[in-house]
Amino acid sequence: MTYSLYIAILMLVGMAGGKLASKVGLPTVSGYLLCGLLLGPSVLNLITSEVYYSLGFVNELALGMLAISVGTELHYLMFKKFGKNLVTISMGNAVLTVAVTSLLTWLVGMPIQHALILGTLALTVSPAGVVEVIKDTRSEGEMTQNVLGLVAFDNLVAIMAFGMMVSFVQSFGNQGPGGIALLGSVLLDIFLGMMIGVLSGLFVSFFIRKDTSNDKLLVILLAVILFNTGIASMYGLSPVLTNIFSGIAITNLTSSKVLIATLLNRIEMPVFVIFLTLAGAHINLSIIGTVGVAGLAYIAARSIGKYFGSLVFSQFTDVSKKVRPYIGLGLFPQAGIAIGLATIAERSIPNVSGAITGVVLAGAVFFEIFGPMITGYALKAAGETKAARTPKFKKQ
Repeated sequence: MTYSLYIAILMLVGMAGGKLASKVGLPTVSGYLLCGLLLGPSVLNLITSEVYYSLGFVNELALGMLAISVGTELHYLMFKKFGKNLVTISMGNAVLTVAVTSLLTWLVGMPIQHALILGTLALTVSPAGVVEVIKDTRSEGEMTQNVLGLVAFDNLVAIMAFGMMVSFVQSFGNQGPGGIALLGSVLLDIFLGMMIGVLSGLFVSFFIRKDTSNDKLLVILLAVILFNTGIASMYGLSPVLTNIFSGIAITNLTSSKVLIATLLNRIEMPVFVIFLTLAGAHINLSIIGTVGVAGLAYIAARSIGKYFGSLVFSQFTDVSKKVRPYIGLGLFPQAGIAIGLATIAERSIPNVSGAITGVVLAGAVFFEIFGPMITGYALKAAGETKAARTPKFKKQ
């Protein structure tokens, strides 16, 4: 079968699944993922691992588009309004999530070194799972703004905490210098990603100020997204963070968040249908049986940490009481970033033998399927989806 045919199947089956999901009150994202699961190795095995990795270009483009969209939300006026809230909630749920996840996974038998790493990996949030649900439900409001900001904040905190935790864990085995070197490398990677993102953001901003036509601007924007992704991957940086920084630069230099969203809207539907259906096809349900209780502990602990961390620490902010119970639920989706960091951890720590990656993959299966559903519920409960905002009139 040719790759053109695979892409056609992904688009058509994914669209059908999204439509069916919306009919039963689920986010269309969940429909894409579940149809992908049906096509993948867990059921029909039509989309194999080989096909998944061969279509990796689509994943790179989609993640770059999502990341730059998240970055454009972080305008300095938004920081001025929500900055204190974002820092307080992000740091609060970071502390509780790391503590609870590390403790529970250690109690069920994971070595303490592995449990500590899992604690930091639990901090990551999938931009795709959050952003696509927000767009699908046309959500807007206080919770939506806070959740979008927290996606960027939580992933930045997660990558920094991961570097520090791996450094600390390596010192258990008298690998102090190596741990310090890794910490320095992580901080340097974040700095380099920020510099590349800011410079590419300046490049796009130049053409926006020149009143370049939207058609040409879309080509430039896509080229920059792919450049950021490619150069970051080439040098071992985070493509997601690099594109987030690029989005931050663009929105603060030009205040063009709406323009960027309009440009990406012109092509995002087919890209994201393929991306999310392909993500579902990559889910392998058999991984759950191999990690057993450790995987369940990770899922439970991350859920507790995200929910109660955000709930408790939002009490110290001016976030409205109506929104506070739902912010943590909006941060449940998790996928690629955690898996990528898990593979780095396994290369950096001896005698892991796939244990960390196995647990994270089991968590990703759960949070990738159910995370968007939970986020959709939270947005609806907070009254920020279009359906929740639209008044319902009783028939006479």
